[in-house]
Order: sequence, then C-alpha cells, then structure tokens
Amino acid sequence: MTARIALVVAAVVALETQQTFRTTTDLVMVDVSVRSGDRAVTNLTAADFVLTDNGVRQKIDSVEPAAVPIDVTLVVDLSGNPRRPRGPRLSRAKAIADLREEVDRVTTILRRTDRVRLLAIDTYVRQIWPFLPVAELPAISAVEFDGLGAVYEGIAAALLQPVEPARRHVIVARTKGVDTASSIAAPAVGAIAARSDALFHLVIMEEAKDQDMATSSYQCTALGMCWPTNRYWVPFRRDLIGVVPNQVPNRPPHDILPDGQMLKTGAEATGGAWHQMAMVTTPSLTGTFRRAFDDFREGYVLRYTPQGVTRGGWHRIDVTLAKPQGFRVRARRGYGIDEAPPAPPPPPIPRMPRTLGELADAYARGAFPNVANGLREAGDPERLLREFREGGNPWLAAPHREAAFAVELAEAGLFAKGEDARKEATSLLQRFTRFVRHPLGPTEIERQWHLAVVMLVQGTLRPGLAKPVVDRALARFPSDPQFLLARAIVSDQESTVAGPKPGVGPKPGPTYEEEVRRYYEAAMAAPSVATEARIRLALRLHRLRQSKEALALLDGTSVDPSQAATLAYLRELFRGHALGALDRPDDAMAAYREALLIVPPGQAARVALMRRLLERGDSDEAEALADLVQTERSPALDPWWMYWQGQYRMYPQAIARLRELSR
Repeated sequence: MTARIALVVAAVVALETQQTFRTTTDLVMVDVSVRSGDRAVTNLTAADFVLTDNGVRQKIDSVEPAAVPIDVTLVVDLSGNPRRPRGPRLSRAKAIADLREEVDRVTTILRRTDRVRLLAIDTYVRQIWPFLPVAELPAISAVEFDGLGAVYEGIAAALLQPVEPARRHVIVARTKGVDTASSIAAPAVGAIAARSDALFHLVIMEEAKDQDMATSSYQCTALGMCWPTNRYWVPFRRDLIGVVPNQVPNRPPHDILPDGQMLKTGAEATGGAWHQMAMVTTPSLTGTFRRAFDDFREGYVLRYTPQGVTRGGWHRIDVTLAKPQGFRVRARRGYGIDEAPPAPPPPPIPRMPRTLGELADAYARGAFPNVANGLREAGDPERLLREFREGGNPWLAAPHREAAFAVELAEAGLFAKGEDARKEATSLLQRFTRFVRHPLGPTEIERQWHLAVVMLVQGTLRPGLAKPVVDRALARFPSDPQFLLARAIVSDQESTVAGPKPGVGPKPGPTYEEEVRRYYEAAMAAPSVATEARIRLALRLHRLRQSKEALALLDGTSVDPSQAATLAYLRELFRGHALGALDRPDDAMAAYREALLIVPPGQAARVALMRRLLERGDSDEAEALADLVQTERSPALDPWWMYWQGQYRMYPQAIARLRELSR
C-alpha cells in the first residue's frame, strides 16, 4: 500500500507543477511526424513548417532528423477476470514464456543504442527490469498474473518516468481496459499524459475483454458459479470500453467510455494514439510499437525559442505545413511551465534550536552546526528522542534523511547522564537498523549509516552497548574492513573493562587475549585498516608484557605522518613504551622525540620523555618539559586521549558523509 500512496503523491505533484515538455528557459523541442497515407514525408525544412505557441507564430530555429536513441517502456496487463469465474488457470511458466516472446518481438525492431523497460500490471504494478540496453535484457524469472487490475497506476508509473535530455521516451501499453485496483482515477492519468515528456500509445485488447465477459456470463447464468459463491466482496470496476448495443453498423464493436476518452485524449496530447479494433483488424503491442518506432525514425525535431508569449502557464502548440498537400502531421499539443509566485523567505534558523521541530527544520535546511549546538545543550534528550519516536518521519519524501537525523539524536541520548535517555537512544538505533535495510540487498547508504553508528557507540566506552551494534553491521557487511577493525576494538575495550576471561565447561572457550588477537589479525588482512590494527595489537601485546613481539609489529609498520598523523604519533609513542620495557632507554627517548615532531603538543609523549629524562638524571630538560605541560593554556588534542574511544575520532567525517548521501 505504501508504493500505491507514493504513486498518488507523485501524480498529484505532476499535476500541480505542470511538467515542462523538453524545455529550458530559452528553448523548446517538439517531435513531429509527417505522413502521406502510410508513407513518411522526408526532406522537409524549417520553411515547410508553421508552428504557433498559444496562437503566436514562432520562428523555427532548426529542423533535425529524429535519430536520437530512444527509451521504450512496455506496459503489459497480466490481470485476470474481475468476476473471478472458476476454470483452468494459465501456468506460471506459460505466462512467463508468452511475455518474453512478446518482448522479444519488440526488441528485434530496436537499435543497439535503444533501451527497454518492462512494467507488468496485476494487483500491483511491478517493474520487471529498469531501462537496459537491448543486448543486456535479463531472463524473466517470475511474474504475478491473474489478479486484480491496477491499470491506471501502471500507466501513470510509466508516464512519470523522467526522460534524459539526449534521449526520447516511447510508452506502449496494452490492456483489457478494466481497472479494479488503482487508487487514482482516469482524469488524473490523462492529465499526467498531457504533461509528460513521452510519446504514449495505448492498445486495447478487446478480444481478451470479450472473452472474460463471455466466460463470466456463461458461468453466472448457466452454472451459478459466479462471484457470490467464492468471494465475499466485489472490486470497484472502471472500464475504458463498452459493447455497442446490437452491433450498430459502421461503428467499432466497442464504444469508448468516459474513462477511456480521458486516456485517449491524454495519449493524443503526447503525439501518440489510442488503438482499438477496426473492422476485423486487431491491434497488437508489436504492431503498434513498430508504427510508433517508424514515426520516430522518420520524423523530425523542431527547435524554437518562444517569442511574444507569456513564459508561465500552459502553452498550446499547433504544428502544420505551409503547403499541406493532404499530408497528416502529428505532434505534441503543448507544454507547461509553472511560475508560481516566490515563496516567502523561511524564518531564521535559531543558533541554538531547542524543540524537535526547530531541530528538524534546521537539519532539513543544512544548518548542521546549529543542530549540533542545540543537541549539545539539550536539557532533556530523552524527551526529544521520545517525541521523535512517537511523531514519525518529519520528511516523508526523504526516509534516508530521517535515518541520518536519528543517529544525531541518538548521540545526544548516548552521552546523556540519565540511563533512560541512553536506553531510548539504544532502542532508536536498533529500530533504524531495520529501516535502513534495503530488501534487495546492502546499499552504500546503509553501509555509511552503520559506519556512523559503529563509530559513535565506540565513543561511549560501553562495549556491552557497542558489541551488538558491530555484530549487526557485520551481519550485513561481513568483509567490510572498518567493521572488522571495530569488532577488534570493541573486544579490546571489553577485555580491558572485564579483566581476564575464564574458560567455561569441559572445553573452555578462548580467553579475551586469544579472542582480541584473532580479531585484530583478521583486520590486519584488510589493507585499508591493517596499519591501525597492527598498532593497536602492538599496544595490547606490550600491556601483556610481550614487548619484544609488540616492537616487531611496530617496526614492521610504515606510516606517513603527512597522511595519518594520529597513527604515526601512536606508533612512535608505543615504540617508546616497548623500547623502555626492553631496557633500551635511549632508543625509547628517540621514539618519544619523534612522536613530538609529529604532534608537538602531545602530552603523553612529553610526560613519557620527561620520566625517562629524570631516570637518566637530566633534570633541566625534564623541568622544562614539566613547565611546558603546566603552562600551556590551550593544549592541542593528544591522539592518545581518544585512543580507547576507537574509531570515534572519525565520527564527524562519517556523519558528514551520511548527511550528504541522505539529502
């Protein structure tokens, strides 16, 4: 039902904004075909055409052969008989084979540069595949058929497809003309067609509809096996065509009903047509497309700059020939430009937004520093989180923005003093893990969302909270280097807090030391995080009094300070610790001095160097360092201070990237 509501919203937006047909501020392009009987008329020039825009004749800037690549949307109606009589049902394999055969007949007409999109209409509208080159069309593995008919929704979905400027769009839809499931009506579909940027042909399958009616009538009248016996409700039914009473002479066997007339008018407004039985000739998807494709291939593109007309509103286009000679001209009937009055300027964004509404407004307008200020000073983050949970998405058309905003709200709750706020934030992140999960497989924005959350929870220094978050990320992205490193860091945090891990049962599990080492070694196999994993494992080994192995790891790790100053500083700091433990004080002091060259105000390296200087009896330099430590007014951030918060140091970049992806 969500997809159906979204389609209705899109249709309303299309009507309200009056989509422009291939126009820019200064240029309008119009596809035109000229035929004499069944023969295309070629070699025409600008002087041969007369074009008026809202009744004002325009100067045609150029006339070009219409040889651009085209995108073809095929819309096939696979719905069943709405009266649902009993009887043998078409097998799924046969339905797929028939559909593929029909598509293949169309694709043989196309050129290498053309693309095809396939939509199937049943109870729901399904895209079998998006626009793909003819040579890359996949197999049809499954279709839904013999259900209700969402005909209007299927046609609207095809018409609302944006068209690339360098291509043209042809829609050929075939249907029995019975809608029983759409949430939009024929007038809306006709209006969308009139303002779309596609050439739309509608093929009516009159024989299939007649067969459904005959079967239903026979079973209801003769056998009593009609809908009351096997259905407790009757779908609302809208027909495009109806049977002409008593087969009136010189008339088609089916009348066009009001709904059908709406769609017919819309198709003709695009330059396309309505196709139904004429005498004994029945239109087909393939035959109709062949004629439409020929019109394209043998037609023209007229370009002009509107002169003498008001720019905004609906523009009626009329294209004729200076010397008609009995030729038939088909062209789009108009285009629309919406020039609504400028909206009043939005209210100023508070420097410190307080309420959820103010925060959401600032977030939508990109005032992220204001949002950060407001959340940092939030007196009751639990209330904000609860209001957000109860109120739902502030941006219905931007679910990814809601997911990003949820992370930033959760940050305020996770670092709050109250346990209730932390629980509310944890619950929010767990809920959004499901919301960002794409049903067709992991996506980049889902990975970025998990990455921001994983970095955030490491900063809380609560491994019990962080561990399930990392596990959920790895379940979706099992080989992602950042998540492999996060698992090692959280395990390292956990072991530091909990102490030794005793074995349990007759077959004891791994100790914390074994587990942490295994995780770090798994991360070391990924080049993008191998350096940090080696440095962190080295400190772990040093703390376990395995300084010789730790030093070997660090000496085998190369870090460019200009690219990764934090890691380069930590490498030298930890080398100094390991060298000191191995009774190499001079080498240790050299390592600390190297660390201070990378981060001059690094307090951890200063204090470690000062201690070594005192041990050696160099009290003057040690006192100078002590004075520097005590008198520095605004010391720069020492990378060691955030070491145990893991990847939290990179959270600002991760959340900034998530904001960008979620716009």
